[in-house]
Amino acid sequence: MTWCRYKSMAIASIVMLLLLADPGGWLLNRPPNTDCLPEASVPQRGTRAHASKTVVQPLRGPHHVYGLFLVPSQSVEMKRYAVTISVEGALYYCMWVEKSLRQTSEVKRTEGGEYLVQQYLPTRVALWFLLNGLIGDLRNPKNWALVFSDQRP
Repeated sequence: MTWCRYKSMAIASIVMLLLLADPGGWLLNRPPNTDCLPEASVPQRGTRAHASKTVVQPLRGPHHVYGLFLVPSQSVEMKRYAVTISVEGALYYCMWVEKSLRQTSEVKRTEGGEYLVQQYLPTRVALWFLLNGLIGDLRNPKNWALVFSDQRP
């Protein structure tokens, strides 16, 4: 009697595992958001500011994955910008915003007339980079950029 109960539990567990395996694989392999400004994917277009420093600690929870950018004063007031992460020319993440940096980020003026901007990245996106073996690329400040544009996509 008990052997039969364990056998049915084992079969039910295997069926559940098989049902969850395919969608889980699809979710892990799906790239994060890349729906963005056209200027973000073309290196020559738009005004760009690359990160001077990145902090990537996704296992500590929200607000532990961000980049620090030195942004010229004229770009801080622009109403449209995109946060991009590209690795070897391939766009892996892009989030575009229709508000100025003053409304969405922590902005501090530096002595040189530029602004220091702290731009956060969602933890789920950082975990996607971790699970796909790209966490080292995420830590590289050269892969992060803010792209400013006055045009609508």
